[in-house]
Amino acid sequence: MSAPAAPASSAPMESTTAFLAEFATAAPVGEASLHRAASALLDTMAAMLAGGREPALGILAGTLEPAADGMPSFWGAGRYRADDTALLTGMAAHVLDYDDVSMLSVCHPTAPVLSALLPLAWHAGSPGRAVLEALVVGTEVGIRLGQAMGFRHYALGFHATGTLGAVGAAAACARLLRLDRRQTAHALAIACSLSAGLRANFGSMVKSMHVGLAAANGLKAARWAAAGITAAPEAIEGQGFLHAFSGGETTAWPAGLALGRPYAITEPGFEQKRYPCCYMLHKMIEAALGLRAEAGIGLADVAAMRVDVAQGGTSALIHPYPRNGLNALFSAPYAILASLEDGRIDLASFTDAAVLRPHIQARLREVQVIEAATPSRRGDDVGSAPVTVTLTLTNGARLSRIVTASPGSPSDPLTPDQLGRKWRDCVERARPGLGPDQADALLQAGWAVPQAASIRPWLDALQRAVAS
Repeated sequence: MSAPAAPASSAPMESTTAFLAEFATAAPVGEASLHRAASALLDTMAAMLAGGREPALGILAGTLEPAADGMPSFWGAGRYRADDTALLTGMAAHVLDYDDVSMLSVCHPTAPVLSALLPLAWHAGSPGRAVLEALVVGTEVGIRLGQAMGFRHYALGFHATGTLGAVGAAAACARLLRLDRRQTAHALAIACSLSAGLRANFGSMVKSMHVGLAAANGLKAARWAAAGITAAPEAIEGQGFLHAFSGGETTAWPAGLALGRPYAITEPGFEQKRYPCCYMLHKMIEAALGLRAEAGIGLADVAAMRVDVAQGGTSALIHPYPRNGLNALFSAPYAILASLEDGRIDLASFTDAAVLRPHIQARLREVQVIEAATPSRRGDDVGSAPVTVTLTLTNGARLSRIVTASPGSPSDPLTPDQLGRKWRDCVERARPGLGPDQADALLQAGWAVPQAASIRPWLDALQRAVAS
C-alpha cells in the first residue's frame, strides 16, 4: 500500500486551498501507487497515440503556432509550445473515449493530468518516478475535489473531466516543478478560474477538447504561479469552486474525506476501458455480448431490447439516435444493437460507416433504456449499480443478464495481456504497419519508466516510431 499522506482524514482547519496545496507538495507516494500509475501511463498513452490520427486532431494542430524548441508532435514533424502540446495531446488522449475512468467523481482522471505533465517532463528530462508521483498526486486532487461535490456537479451539466482535470493538472505540474506550498496554492486557485466543460458538447469534437483545455490550463496555472501571479487564498471553499460547481450545494471540504489514505489510483483503482466508448455503456455492452455468446443468437433473433440502469446512468448518453461515430460513443441503443449484430465492440464499431448501417439505424428506437427511481447522490452510486439487459426473442423467449462489476475495474480488471493487446491495437492505428515486435518493445520500455533517469528517451522513441 502507499505510504500515508500528510493530511488528516477530517475536514481541514486551514483553508481548503492551502490544505490541497500542502498535500500536493508534501504527500509521499508508495510503490503500489507508482505501479498503478505506470499502468495508467501506458493505458492513456495507447489511447493518445491512436487518437492523434483522428481528423479533429489535424484540424486543431493546424491552428497552433509552431515552436522551434518545442516538444515534437507524436504524429508528424511539428513542434509546439508546452501548453499547445498539452492541448493537442489531451484532446488526442480522449477523442476515442478509450482513456481510463474514476466513477468516484465520474471523470477521466489520467488524461488531463498526464497531458499537462508530458511537455514539462520532456523539456526538463524529468525522472520517470517524479513524473509518476506527480500523476498520482494530480489525479488524487481532481478525484477528491469531485467527491467533495458529489454527483450534483455532474448532474448540473458539467463535464467533470474538464473542470476537475484543470485543478488536478495544476497540482501535478506544481509537484513536478517543485513549487512551494504558497506557489502551489496560487496555482490551484488560478486553475479554479480556468476550469470549464459542458456535457452538452458530448458527441462533438469539443468534448475531447475539454481534456486538452484542462491540461493546457493546469500547466499554465502552475507556470503563472511559479512566475509570481497570485490568486485568492480561498478560491475553493466559501463562495469559490465548491459552491459554484455544485450549484450552491457544497461550500466546505467534507469531514472525513481524506487525501492519499489510500490514493484513489490504488484503492479502488481506476477503470481501464475494455471498449472505446463512454464508460456508462460498458456494463450494457458486457451484458449484451454475454447474452449473444451464451444463447448463440444475433440481432436478427431479437424482437425487443430493454436496459435498466441506475438513476443518472444515462446522463452522459445524450445521443440515443446517433448520426456519426462521435455521437455513437454516447448512445445506449447503438451499443446494444452493435453488440448483438457484430459480437464485438472495438475501434471499428465507431466509424461513421458502422453507425450508419441502415438496418442498425432502423432499429435504434426499439431499445428501451430505463433509469431507476432512486436518486444517485454520488458518482460511485452509479458506478457500483447493476445494469440489466433483457432481450425478447422473435420466438417469444426472454433472456436477461445482470452486470454489476464495471468492466476494467479492479473487480473485473484489464489483464496485462488485454492491456498489451490494447496497446498494440492503438499503436497500429497510430502507425499502420508498425510491427508487433516494435510495439511490444515500446510497451516494455514504458513499464521501465519508474526506474528511468529521464522519461524523455521513451517519449522520443514513441515519437520516432509513430511519426516516421
